[in-house]
Amino acid sequence: MNIFELIGHIFMNSMIPIFILIGVGFILDRKFKLDLYTLSKLNFYILLPTFVFRAMYEAKFTSGTLEIVFCALVVLILNSILSGVVGKIQGYDVAKIATLKNCVMFNNVGNMGIALAIFVFTNVPYVIDGATPYADLGLVSVVSIMIIQTITSNTYGFYQAGAGRLSTKDALSVVFHMPMVYAIPLALLCQLLPFDLHGLFFFAPLKIFANAFVGVAMIALGVQINRTPLNFFKADVMLATSLRLVVSPLIAAVITILFIMFYGPMHPIAAQTIVITYSVPTAINMALIAIEMKNNPEYATQIVMGTTILSAVTMPLFITIAYYLFPLY
Repeated sequence: MNIFELIGHIFMNSMIPIFILIGVGFILDRKFKLDLYTLSKLNFYILLPTFVFRAMYEAKFTSGTLEIVFCALVVLILNSILSGVVGKIQGYDVAKIATLKNCVMFNNVGNMGIALAIFVFTNVPYVIDGATPYADLGLVSVVSIMIIQTITSNTYGFYQAGAGRLSTKDALSVVFHMPMVYAIPLALLCQLLPFDLHGLFFFAPLKIFANAFVGVAMIALGVQINRTPLNFFKADVMLATSLRLVVSPLIAAVITILFIMFYGPMHPIAAQTIVITYSVPTAINMALIAIEMKNNPEYATQIVMGTTILSAVTMPLFITIAYYLFPLY
């Protein structure tokens, strides 16, 4: 499969479905003027907590998970430091720096990363004699990074979004009023239970709510887009887009190489996954959090859309780079 076929597959299988869902929200808002405040509350108080609870409860951890988690955390911290420095150099106020940091730190691994990993590791050059021996490890690696992204984006990301608008006490109050904060440790504790929750009466409605999250979140983003004058080529949006789509995966590659050099070997698929996962666009949740916290929602929405569109070009490049940086043989 050449690079152009890869770009076409990623665009058709990952990008087009996202744009269709966003387009539904865009059109519905044009016709009916949907209540964005209600959609936001529905997402953050019901759909997102159930989505994350199910994902974390069903996650299967391996001995290599800690290595991946460590590298993912280091990349996250470096993204925060770098975007903070860039924001100060650009003269942004505290609130806009917070939005920039959120949009650079937190990516769309939950919605796009898993589908991307499944596609990448079940196609050439990862197919061996008709089998896909690397698919499971690739998926576990992505889920490991998704857990870090989910925990930090829905706790620290919320807290950070209040910067420049709320006091530390008020920002923490907002965070601890979010069900997400409690859904994460509850899911991890439930993994320790001696019985399976899937057969209990409450898991069926929980799954229904969890399955609804992505669709409703995309519709809410479409509503916000309809109300936002979009200009992807504004300097501040393109700067954030470059940090998210180019600089972040480069940082991920460097950190992974240093980890292997100074700590020890890492499975090539895990190493590749770290780079690939950090090449995906800004998390849609960052636009939703900006809406919820009333912190530069137009700026966040433009970054989400800009990175989503341009990632159709940059992601295949970093998938190729990761493959050659961390070869299987």
